Parts: sequence; C-alpha cells; structure tokens
Amino acid sequence: MEDLKYIIDDSTIVELLGVQSFSTKESAILELVKNAFDANATELSIRITPQSIEIIDNGLGMNKKIFLNNWMHVGKSDKDYQIIDDNGKTRILAGSKGIGRFALARLGQTITMRSLKKGYSAIEWKTDWKKNSLEEKELIKQKGTEFSIKELRDKWTENEARKLATYLGRVYNDTAMIINLFYDKTNIAIPRLFLEPHLGRNFVSDISLKYLCTNQLLQIDIISDEFLPEAQKLCGNINIKKYSNIINIFSELMNSVKFRDKNLDVLLKELGDFSAHFFFSINRSLKTDEEKFYYKYTSLEDRYDSGIILYRNSFSISSYEGYKDWLELGKRTRISPAAATHPTGSWRVRENQISGFVSIDKKNNKNLKDLANRQGLDENDYYKLFTSIILVGISEFERYRQSIIRLINKKNKEKTFFKKTNILDKLSKDPNKIATLSNEEVQELLDEIKHNKDEKEEWQQQTKENEERYRYDVRLLNVLASSGLRATSIAHDLKNDRNTLADNYEYIVKALKSYNIWDELNNPEKTKYFYKNVPALLDKNKKVGTKILQFMDSMLEEIEKRQFFAQQYNIKCLIEKIIDRWKEDYSWITFNLDIDSSLEFFIPEDVINVIFDNLILNTVQQNDSSNTIQIDISIKADTDFLNLTYKDYGVGLAKKYINNPRRILEPHETTRSNGHGLGMWIVNNTVDMTGGTIRDILGNGGFFISFTIGGKI
Repeated sequence: MEDLKYIIDDSTIVELLGVQSFSTKESAILELVKNAFDANATELSIRITPQSIEIIDNGLGMNKKIFLNNWMHVGKSDKDYQIIDDNGKTRILAGSKGIGRFALARLGQTITMRSLKKGYSAIEWKTDWKKNSLEEKELIKQKGTEFSIKELRDKWTENEARKLATYLGRVYNDTAMIINLFYDKTNIAIPRLFLEPHLGRNFVSDISLKYLCTNQLLQIDIISDEFLPEAQKLCGNINIKKYSNIINIFSELMNSVKFRDKNLDVLLKELGDFSAHFFFSINRSLKTDEEKFYYKYTSLEDRYDSGIILYRNSFSISSYEGYKDWLELGKRTRISPAAATHPTGSWRVRENQISGFVSIDKKNNKNLKDLANRQGLDENDYYKLFTSIILVGISEFERYRQSIIRLINKKNKEKTFFKKTNILDKLSKDPNKIATLSNEEVQELLDEIKHNKDEKEEWQQQTKENEERYRYDVRLLNVLASSGLRATSIAHDLKNDRNTLADNYEYIVKALKSYNIWDELNNPEKTKYFYKNVPALLDKNKKVGTKILQFMDSMLEEIEKRQFFAQQYNIKCLIEKIIDRWKEDYSWITFNLDIDSSLEFFIPEDVINVIFDNLILNTVQQNDSSNTIQIDISIKADTDFLNLTYKDYGVGLAKKYINNPRRILEPHETTRSNGHGLGMWIVNNTVDMTGGTIRDILGNGGFFISFTIGGKI
C-alpha cells in the first residue's frame, strides 16, 4: 500500500485561511498582535501608510529551523498553554491553531518578513502567495520579527488607523506588551477600556461575578453609588451601597428546560471557573426622576457604553467585542419590559445600560470552543450553561436594584397635604384683583401655581407609568387568556353534548342488558384482562365524562360576567365553593378553615377565585406524588382589609428560593420544566390591584404565604 498526502495549491490556502477567514482588516492585524504577544514581545509597533503596513516586535524571533518546521507547516503550532520569560513572569498564549500567519494574506499581496532569534542568524522570507523564498541575512540586529506588507487589499487613512486604535483598545486586555500605533509619522494613542474604572464617573453600579466549578457556586458582589444617602432612610434593611450573595447554580438551573435532558452536575464541573465584571448606568436621567428617586447623578462625565466583551485571557474572542448583544439582554427586555417601579413585573437591564467584560481561560474553560472559522464560539451545551450562569448574576443585580426603586417609589405615592388658597379661582372671576394682592397673597398665588404644575407633572408621570404597567400586564395575561378562550370555546361546544356525556353510560348498559349480553360481559373469563373488560371500560369512561362535565361547568361559571363586579359576599361561602371544586378531583387534599361564618366583604368574586385557585394549583403541582396533604386557610377582617394566610404541609419551596422566597412572585419563575411561571405572579398582581400586599412568604416545612386584600376595591 502507498501512503498518500494531500497537495494543496498555495493560492487556495491563502484564499481559504487568509482572505476568507478574517472578515475585517482589523481582525487580521489582531492576529499578528497575538503572534507578537505569544513570542513574548514586550513592545510592538504598527506603522501604517497608504502604501504599506509594518509590524515590528521585540519577541523571541525565529531561526531557519523553526521557520521551516513551524511557520511553513500549515496547522502546526509549537505553542503550549503558557510561556515564562527571563524574569520568571508567566504569559498565557493566545494562539494554538497554526493558521494565524495567513492574516498577512488578508492584509496584502506581497510580504517580507525578517526575524532574528538570539544566538542565530537572521532570516528573510518573501512571498507573493504564489512563490516563497527564504534567505539567511544579517539584516536586523535586534531580536524579534518585522513584517512589511505591501500591495494592500484595503484603503488605509488616518481615520481608519484611529478606528484600529479603538478596536485594539477593546480587544487587548493586558499590560504585558506595549502597543505603539503610527499613521505616517502621527502617533495614535490606543485607548484602554476598563483600565481604571471609576465609580461615579464611568458608571454608578459595579457588579462582580465569580463562578467556582468545584462547588458550583456563583459569588455576586455589588457596589452602588446610584442613589443619594437620603434614600437609605426609605429602604429599611436593604443597603443601597453594597450587596453580596452566593447562589448555588445547580439548584438554580436544575429545572431549566435548556438542561432538562443533560447531566447538569457534570456540565457545571467541566465548564471551569470564570469571572465577570459589569458596570451599570443610565445614559441620562430626567430632572423630575432625579428628584423622585434620589438619583445622585443626572449624567456621567465619561460613561462606559462599550457593551460586554468576552476575553479569553489577554484577548477578546472574535464576534464578542461588545458590538453584538451576545447575552441577548435585548430579548430579555422584550419578554419582560416592566419598569423598575412596576410593583409586580420584573425589570430587566437594557443592553445599552451595562458594559464590562467576562474573563475565561484557554485551559480551564477548554469546552468553550472556537468555531472552525474562528469568528465566534460554538454554542454547545457548555456555552448555553456559561451564558445562563452570567444571566443568573445579572438577574440578582436586577432584583437588588428594583427592590430599592420600589421602596423609594412608595414615597412618591404618599401625597403631602397642600392647603389650597383658591386665589386662582378668584382671579379667574375678576382678573383686575391681581393689582390689589398683598405680598403674602402673591406668594400664595405662586405656591398655588407651582402646586398645580407639580400635580400636572405627577399626573402625567403616573399616567405614563400606568400605561407601561398595564401594557406589560396585558402581554403576560393575553397568553393565558388566549388558551383560556380556546378552552372556553370547547366547553361551549361540549355543553350542547351534555346529555350525551351524562347519560350515555346508562343507555349503553340498558341496551346491553336488553340484548342479554350484559351478564355475559361480566363473566370472569370476559373481565380477566382490563383492555377486554367492557363493564370496567364503560365505568372508566363514565368517570372521565363526569370530570369533563365538571371542567366544562367550572370554565363557563368562571367567565360569567357577574363575578367580575364587586358586591357583598360571605367570604367563608366563597372559599368553601372553591374547595368543593378542588375536592371533586383531588380527594387526597384536606382543608382546614379558620374563617368566621359571618364574615362579609365587598369584593368581586373573581379576585378570591384567582388567588386561591392559583395557590391550590401550586400546592397540587408541587406535591403531586403525595398521598395526602393538608391546607390551612385563615381569613380575618381588619377595617377596609382582609388579612389572609395560606399554608400547606408539603415539600415547600425549591432550594433556590429559600433565601429569597419573594422571587416566586416574579413572572416566569418556576421549577417545573413545563411550567409558565405565572401562577404566583398572578396572585401577587391580583393582590396588588386590590390595594393589598404580600406580607410574608416561607418555604421550609411546607409553603406559607400571608397577604392582605382591600383598599382599592
């Protein structure tokens, strides 16, 4: 047998690995910057003119043997994980594929390279990508490598060179190698992002994340300077300056649809440690918002707006330089567009409000793999897990900030008493009286005008907030309403067949008896196998038909118009009515009521139904494998409010909610793989719409919630 090897034309290699592999001229230059960095250079100079590009480094250089064995061997790389210089400093290498040299082909048609390795003769390599030549010459005296690129494929101007400087400032994240950039004789500074982040000048909140794969924990640390010190008085035990938490990622993601059929425990350990550093700020706040929410800054002196960059050691990964929303923050915002003041909706940070970087390691995060074209990462299971963990950290910041905003906003809803003098009314009837006003009356007039103006602005702001809130609520509820309407339509159709569903069993049995078949069908030989046991099959169909009828009656009853209007109801009767419906299908649930039989309250029936149907449904779904479970319901009257508690003795809350149980009130929070996560949000939203509030939630030793209803009914 004869061993064969592929023979590939040089021009084909150049086209595939050079011209086509690098989408931009900047990314091609970056590849040569990485080469210099991997050669342990401490200084790199890039000189650009309209006719040529020179790239000169003081790295290790190459001799003839290294050049022939490595440089000219496509796909071969002599780079390990790290290199240690003469001073003992470690540098993590950026390259490993052995094809980065073809970035030269993306930049120009003719290349001259000169290189000197200490203790060896210098070499000179020339190519036009059709033929190559190599000579040993004493052309340079300082160790390192020089490239001269001519017949450029792109037009280079000073403005293009400045764009390159901005690009390099984003993608290079190290100080081990100094980069000097020149256009002709002009020295162009390379601005370094995130070099000295300054709270209050570049951002208002500093968010640090650190994931440790060994114990699968995410450490979140937040330092904030967004609010004035006076805001602390309104926020109780929440520290408006600092916040820290540790989240168990396995508990957090174990029920995620993304990882339902995956070995999450193994993925979390194999993903490796990584960290992130984010900077949050709003571009500009209105003067009215600044006063309402105690914002410390209207605008920032030098606000970060670079997006989120993904660094692998010293360099960013292509396509993750902050220009695209690779974490899909915009998508999260569209799904949950609630304002931070929304009492029940979840606020999401916008992609233009957060900048920063995520740091991964070439070795520790080896499962985050480059695409074949080097223009991004393979979005495999490890990548999905990686981005999910980052979003867990961002979500924690969102909850922290929204909790502060909500507490401050409560102050805005408390109206201060203003003693109206009605001077404006008097002047509107007789404008001539303005000339006779005393100084004191003039001041009262000015105060009244200012008060009216403030009231108008407050009304406009409140109207805007209400519009935003209801737009958000309607979007969520429309999803459930659409499925509910479809079910209702089917229920109406079934109503026409009610007699058939209710009476068919009796008709069939009578018919079989009249044909003298019934006794034969009940013979032990005929009932030996369930699938042939006609009486048992008919009986099962009867039970299913009864359930369908109950479902139909319940659906049609719950959409009756009358229950949406408030009237005086006996509360215990309403609760017992709900319980009776649930007992029909879930006999393993027992209810213990603590409600005065004479308690009456002015309320729409649907409010009680929505709240307790969702609470009981949650209990059923979380404890569907239980033999029996007890639910305690207590309702007491308190002037214009009802005080309610609900407790079951089931499994309680999932581990990820124990330390922050109010998270279950957020939309789309669920531990069920096929759940919509809107049940408890609906409970919270309904309570809030009545003027009530959720007081307490506990999840150990069963599930407990206490809340009030009333105030706005």
